[in-house]
Amino acid sequence: MTISVSELNSDHETDAPFAKKVLTARTLAGYTVEQLAITCGLTTTEIHALEDGTDSDPSRIRRVAAALHIPVETVI
Repeated sequence: MTISVSELNSDHETDAPFAKKVLTARTLAGYTVEQLAITCGLTTTEIHALEDGTDSDPSRIRRVAAALHIPVETVI
């Protein structure tokens, strides 16, 4: 599966460019926040924090990318 996150459709604005990309990649992969959290071993709070830009932990971003089977460069 190939996921392109170049087109971002979100009403939520953030200064963290990866945040919208994580949200878009998750949505395009068909995951709910809960499903992605279970898949990558994070909490739903951690997923939400990545998606709203309040968390930029590189290890969490890598875990999300791995769970979505996409290169980490796609979301950073």
